[in-house]
Amino acid sequence: MKSGAFYNLIQEGFSRGYQLLTGGDPYPLRDLLLRRYAQRPPGKILDVGCGSGCFAFSGHDYTGVDPNPKYVAYCQAERPGTFAQMPGDRLEFADATFDTVLCFSVGHHVDDATLDRILTEIGRVLRPSGRLYFADPIRPINPWRPVAWSLEWLDEGNHFRDEQQYREALERHYHIAAREELVDQFFRTVFYDCTPRPRPT
Repeated sequence: MKSGAFYNLIQEGFSRGYQLLTGGDPYPLRDLLLRRYAQRPPGKILDVGCGSGCFAFSGHDYTGVDPNPKYVAYCQAERPGTFAQMPGDRLEFADATFDTVLCFSVGHHVDDATLDRILTEIGRVLRPSGRLYFADPIRPINPWRPVAWSLEWLDEGNHFRDEQQYREALERHYHIAAREELVDQFFRTVFYDCTPRPRPT
């Protein structure tokens, strides 16, 4: 189980390496998220699977949860916001608590049934007018097979999917309002801006 400091070091290393090799933006997903926040104030934010807390921006009402206690301890010491150890498929929050929920790079760590439970729980704690921002690497995550294999091994994810599989999982619970694709730390990443489907009465 990686520590928060070690995981953050890996993230920073890949980001800076990408910038040096390509001249590209080292943090495209962070910048994309900040653009979304500028277009639509995020209100009360929940980050499911927050990892090392790299999307905890100062000045926002942010809560991050992660099942890894080492990540949570690191975030509590180093990041702005509130953090708690909690699995994404058993969120300890009341219904309709959050305006914005982030679920970034979680899907490829869980099987289909767990991902469905996570998306169900997010829908429960998300307000009807809220937004789910979902992002995950999609296969092929990199055009060079040895690089792709190395990245998957380093990431410790065992459930990498193609884009259609993610769309099908999301569309059981949400409308996809917008989609973007970006290169993030050598990965091909798809980003979805989702609105919750009406709940059955």
